[in-house]
Amino acid sequence: MRVVSRAKPKPGGEPVAGVKVDARSERWREHRKKVRSEIVDAAFRAIDERGPEVSVREIAEEAGTAKPKIYRHFADKSDLFQAIGERLRDMLWAEIFPVINLTTDSASDVIKRTIEQYVYLVDEHPNVVRFVLQGRFPDQAEATMRAVNEGREITLAMAELFNNELREMELDREAIELAAFATFGTAASSTDWWLGPAPDSPRRMPREKFISHLTTIMMGAIIGTTALLGIRIDPDLPIHKAVPRDHPEDEKA
Repeated sequence: MRVVSRAKPKPGGEPVAGVKVDARSERWREHRKKVRSEIVDAAFRAIDERGPEVSVREIAEEAGTAKPKIYRHFADKSDLFQAIGERLRDMLWAEIFPVINLTTDSASDVIKRTIEQYVYLVDEHPNVVRFVLQGRFPDQAEATMRAVNEGREITLAMAELFNNELREMELDREAIELAAFATFGTAASSTDWWLGPAPDSPRRMPREKFISHLTTIMMGAIIGTTALLGIRIDPDLPIHKAVPRDHPEDEKA
């Protein structure tokens, strides 16, 4: 239900409808959201082109605005940095969801396709990934952790998708979260290695080979986690069929 403030009389006796004030506020919020998005777009272009050492001034130049205007839409560098990390996260989700189906895809296919989309995104925006993982703005340790946490949220969400398929088994959530964090750390450090130490470094191995190796490593983490949970998993079956149930009659139902 929308709350409309009580109308106040104008000097001429005509009321000012509260809904108009609300509409103006909403338009302003949408405008700020649009400008923030455009600045993040510019940041992606600037980082892609100039490398992870890019400055806020260079981002402002790419956005066609002045540096002070950046700070009218972002509280500080950390705020801008976190928005870049969130954009990267959203881009990855947008690529993952259309290519996986937890009902029909095998566990190994889900992992492989997820890794594929992740590596494709890394290969498309290597400097942005370096920027997020390595924390290039000065004094941004806290911001770096917030952005890294965005990546962890993806691995936790993926773990939750698997957990939902096996909900009736009442799995140990702490073990699942531990595996999700460990998996993210593995992916992040592996990505840093693959990209090399500098923006002009060649990839350490061909993309498809990296995808294959990283998929194998991630599957190892999943199989290890399920062993920790006391269950076996068949990676060639969909998640809801991959784990043997204690009650065979449940499978017939």
